[in-house]
Amino acid sequence: MVIEHRFIHVIDYEQNRILSRDIPPTFDEYVSELISYINDNQSVRDYKTRSKYTEVISGAIEISKRKDDIEVVQERATSIANRLLMKEVEAQGHIGRLNTQVQKGSLIQALLHDEQAQKYVYLLAKVEHSTFVDDLDFSFKTGFSKDKKTIWKSCLIDLASEDAEEFYAKVYSNTSAKFWSDAFLEFDEMISDESNTLKSFKAIETVLNTNLRGMGTKDHTVIRNGFIAYYKGRDYIDFPEMVNSILGQYEPVDVDDAKITDIREKILQLPGKKGFDQQFNPVSRVINARIRRTYDVYTGIQLRITDAIEDIDNTIIAYRDTDGSQYLRIKTNNEDTFRRFRVPE
Repeated sequence: MVIEHRFIHVIDYEQNRILSRDIPPTFDEYVSELISYINDNQSVRDYKTRSKYTEVISGAIEISKRKDDIEVVQERATSIANRLLMKEVEAQGHIGRLNTQVQKGSLIQALLHDEQAQKYVYLLAKVEHSTFVDDLDFSFKTGFSKDKKTIWKSCLIDLASEDAEEFYAKVYSNTSAKFWSDAFLEFDEMISDESNTLKSFKAIETVLNTNLRGMGTKDHTVIRNGFIAYYKGRDYIDFPEMVNSILGQYEPVDVDDAKITDIREKILQLPGKKGFDQQFNPVSRVINARIRRTYDVYTGIQLRITDAIEDIDNTIIAYRDTDGSQYLRIKTNNEDTFRRFRVPE
């Protein structure tokens, strides 16, 4: 992509100001790397504009339409940066009492021309702008890290038709905070959180059932429990991050490592195949009914699981006695149940 315009504004919500930074030509290399990284990032969510007259999208359209008018272009870019400042000040006011801070950084904006697709794209990225010591004169300076993990938020707006009534964007956020997409960008999700939660969980279950359940493995139970715990215990899901955290270092019991690797790869492909976002805020109530599982234990006895089990490996243990009898040992924190089955010593 060709960089037509680029802007950097330090967003200083503590001093309630923005600081525009001049950009030397050498900085284009960083911007190009940033664009490539964001463009290839799979941990994004699809959004659409709420209205083409809201500040960010109307500004991006105007910059694209009047790209040769430097004064208008700079004015619109500054207006967008000021909007982010205003929304960060508001957000900090809401979360400050919780001893939480809006992540500090700078806003990078760029108008890009996709020569292959013959269209314009508008980039917005909130990146960490940190202090470092210059090893030449040992003075304190601020700058950008080349580590792409310091990209807090990003948005790529497709400006294929400047006269369209609705525009589409791919948005990334490293937290569940919605002020970036909702308050600042004023965009709406293409797929709701409820739909993303249900679609993704059902798709994961299908892969596990197809690849493990028929074998009656402990791996199926442990991995499924891991996903349930993740859905129930998080307010924000980055799908690849979740999959890798559960399966990346998983040590199988009944199958080999190659089988787990294959399952992991199949699950990572699910968003594209099943039509759900890579990032969403899980709504656990929509999967509560799917979580419940009942297992036959003995004639007249069933084990019913209704939620994620913490430390499942040490909570429910199956073993075989010396005479060949099979048993389940279940940890209990219910005193009444314990007393009802207690064997006198």
